[in-house]
Amino acid sequence: MPNISLPIGSGTLAKSLISASWRRCAHQYGFDRDFTHSVEMAEPGQITELRDSLEDVFATSTGIVDRVRNIAKDVGYVILISNANGVVVESFADSPLGEEIAGKGLRAGSIWGEAVAGTNGIGTSIISRQPLTVHGDAHYNTNFRSFTCSAAPIFGPDGKVVAAIDLSGRASPASSEEYHFAEYFVREAAEQISMLLFRRQHQGDCLVALSGEPDPMPMSCKALIAANEEGQILGATPAAYAILSVPQLSDLGSKSIHDLWNISLEELKPLSAHNVPVQTRDGATAYATAFLPKLKKSSTASRMARAAAPVVIARSGSGERPLDRVACNDPDLKDIVNLCRRIANKDLPILLLGETGVGKDTLARAIHDESERCLRPYVAVNCAAIPATLLASELFGYSAGSFTGASRNGRVGKIQAAATGTLFLDEIGDMPLDLQAHLLRVLEERTVTPLGSTESIPVDLKVICATHQELPQLVEQGKFRRDLYFRIKGVQITIPSLRERADIGELANAIAREEVDFAGQAVIPFTENVIDVFERYSWPGNIRELRSVIRLMLSIHPDEEIKVDQLPEEIVRQSRSTPRYLTADRGDSRLGGLFSERSAATLSEANEAAEERLIIETLSNQKWNVTRAAQQLGISRATLHRKIRKYGIVSPNNQD
Repeated sequence: MPNISLPIGSGTLAKSLISASWRRCAHQYGFDRDFTHSVEMAEPGQITELRDSLEDVFATSTGIVDRVRNIAKDVGYVILISNANGVVVESFADSPLGEEIAGKGLRAGSIWGEAVAGTNGIGTSIISRQPLTVHGDAHYNTNFRSFTCSAAPIFGPDGKVVAAIDLSGRASPASSEEYHFAEYFVREAAEQISMLLFRRQHQGDCLVALSGEPDPMPMSCKALIAANEEGQILGATPAAYAILSVPQLSDLGSKSIHDLWNISLEELKPLSAHNVPVQTRDGATAYATAFLPKLKKSSTASRMARAAAPVVIARSGSGERPLDRVACNDPDLKDIVNLCRRIANKDLPILLLGETGVGKDTLARAIHDESERCLRPYVAVNCAAIPATLLASELFGYSAGSFTGASRNGRVGKIQAAATGTLFLDEIGDMPLDLQAHLLRVLEERTVTPLGSTESIPVDLKVICATHQELPQLVEQGKFRRDLYFRIKGVQITIPSLRERADIGELANAIAREEVDFAGQAVIPFTENVIDVFERYSWPGNIRELRSVIRLMLSIHPDEEIKVDQLPEEIVRQSRSTPRYLTADRGDSRLGGLFSERSAATLSEANEAAEERLIIETLSNQKWNVTRAAQQLGISRATLHRKIRKYGIVSPNNQD
C-alpha cells in the first residue's frame, strides 16, 4: 500500500480514517495504486429532485451556509453540499479562484461517493461519520491531489447521515497546516445544522439534556434526547448518540428513558432544582434534565388552562410577537417596544441601560427575534462573567498555535460566530480598555482579526450592548473609551426598574403561567393580598428576583393557591413598611376633603397625603393625560404611573 501524506498536525484519528479509506479503495472497491479517474456527474434532471429531498436541510441552514460562504470567498474556496450518497446538490463559488476550482468539476452534480471517487472529503466523511481533511496526496485518486478538501457529515435526528458540507480549495506542495482551518468551519456548520434539524422535528416533544456538569438548567447543551410523554426515545443529537454509545436511533430498538437509567421524566424536571446523575455505557457520569413540551399536558384540565393563557410573559390574546411579551402591559415599555420595532432592521447599534435584572437580555433577544435576522445566529456574551484574560479569545477567536494551551485548530470567536445575525454584549461597561479598542475597530471596519492572525474576516452583524453602569461617568474616569461610547450609542434605551412598572401584578401572573407551563403543572393563582405585597415591595433584583421568588413558591407549594404567609419573610416585612391608603372615592370630588377617613397622620403620611393631592390636582388640570401631567410634575411617566398605583388613583373616565 502506498504511503499516505497527511496534513501536518493531523492527529491519530485523521490518519486512521484515511488509512482505512485507502484500504477500502484497494481491497473493497478494487482500485489500483495508480487510480486515475475524472469527476463523474449526475444527470441534470436528477439534481433538482435530489435537492428537493434535502428541503429540511436547506430550510434550516441558510444563515449558517452564508457564514461559511463569506469565509470561502475570502480564501478562494468552493462550498459543496451533498446528499448522503455523495452527490453534490448545491455549490457556491463566490470568487474567481473558486470559479476556477468549480470548473475542474467541484460543482453541483459532481459525485463524490468514496466507491466512485476514492478517498476524498465528502465521500470519506460520510462513510466514517467524522469530519476530516483530505489534503493533496491523501487523495487516493491522483486526479484530485491538487485539491484540499475538508468535509463534515450532517446528521438527522435518527442519527443517520443525511448530507455533507465541504470546503475545497487548491493545495500547494508547501506545509498543509494552513489548510486545516477549513475543517473547523465545516465541523461547526454541520453540528449547527444537525442541531437545527433535531429541534425542527422535535419541537413538540419532551427533551432530555445530558450535561457533563451538574447544572440543572443546561440551556446550551448539545446532547439532547427527544422522547414522548411515556419516555420512549424518538431521536437524539449527535452528541447525545455519542454519550449513548450508539450511532443511530435504530440501534436503541424501542428503548425508553426508563430502560436506559431506571428513571422517569417526572424525576428529571428542572424545577426540582437539580438534575439526575446517570451512568453512561463507558462508566462515565452524565447529568440529565427533562424539559417538557409546550403543547402537551398530562391532564385535560391543564391542557385547557394552557390554551387559555400564554406561556410567556405576555398579555392575554393570540398573535403576539416577541416584543409584545416584553412590554406586558406597562405604558413606558410599550413606548420602548414601538421604538425597537422601528429600529430593529436599521443599521444602528443599540445601547440598553437599566438596573441588573430588568430584562436587558430579554429585550435584546426579542429585538433579534422580530428582525430580519431572526433566522440567523444570536450570540450573547457577558463581558463581566468572562475573565479578562479569556475575553479577547472569546470575542475575537484565535488562529492555530497562537498561544500555549490554545487549540491546535484555532477557534472562532463570538463576533465571527454572530456574523449575519445579532451580537449581544452584556455588561459592556466591564470590558477591559485594551479590548475596547479592538471592538471599536470591528464596529468601524466591519471586520474581525483573530488573535495571532493577520487576516481580517468580514462580519455583517447587528450589535446590541447593555450595561447597568453609568457609561458617561466611566468615560470621565478614563475607564471607558469615549469614541466607543458614542459608537455603540446609536439608539439608547433605558429600561424601567420593576418597582417603576405599572403592571407588576399582571407580570407576576404571566411569569407564574410560564413557570407552571414549563413544569407541566396546572395554572396557580395568587391571592389578591399577594399581588398587593408584590406591588409594595421594592424589588432590588427586579424581574430576575421576581421570577426566582415565584419559582421558589411554585416548587415548595405545587398545586396550591399562593398566599402571603407562603412568601419569603423579608419581602412581606419590607412591603408592610410601605403603606398604601385607600379611600372609597377617587374622583375629583376628593380634592376638597382628601383624607377625611384617615386617623392622625405621621409626618411621612402627611407628606404622602400632600403628594397624592398634588398628583390628583395635576391630573385633573391636564384632563387626566398622564404624559402631560408627568411633564408638569417634572417626573417620568413611569414614576407617575408607579405613584398612581401606590395611591390607588383612578381616572373618572377610567383612562390611564
